[in-house]
Amino acid sequence: MENKEKTFINRWEVEMFSPPCDPGSPIWAARVKTDAHLAPVMPYVNAKMKNAFYDPKVPTIVWREGEHKYALRENIISINNLRDRDQALRVAERTVKKLNEIWERREEIKPDYTTRVPPKLLDILKLLPRTNCGKCGVPSCMAFAAQLVEGERCVEECPSLLEKDKQEKLARLKSMGL
Repeated sequence: MENKEKTFINRWEVEMFSPPCDPGSPIWAARVKTDAHLAPVMPYVNAKMKNAFYDPKVPTIVWREGEHKYALRENIISINNLRDRDQALRVAERTVKKLNEIWERREEIKPDYTTRVPPKLLDILKLLPRTNCGKCGVPSCMAFAAQLVEGERCVEECPSLLEKDKQEKLARLKSMGL
């Protein structure tokens, strides 16, 4: 695809693939190759995206928005949890547009160079009730922690964490970006 006007990302193309961990899956991922080196936009994206995980040394930034997880690296935008190519093209176009808008507004945005990395599974598990009660709809607290790491769940989906005596643990999990 190509933008007619000169912007940060002018040309991009979508490559679809089935996740290597689940061959034949009905869920797809897309790799969007761009003509732009994406590192300069990452601190601005980091400032705008809630709970993004950013490492300026690599450079890479990962965030979840709705049902999709996004990652920016070099000149690649990765997007997962896609149903088909049409959806991939729509989501890719929307993402490129959003990145171009962030870049165009960079004078108004204070860049955030804070390094944030995803929390470790066991660090999350230590803060969960570890009762394996299943009230969240997942059979174990370990499985719930794994879904938190992947951004598939919100900490508020654990009923035990909403109890008054667990507010400190809930706050610590939220401070991890969950």
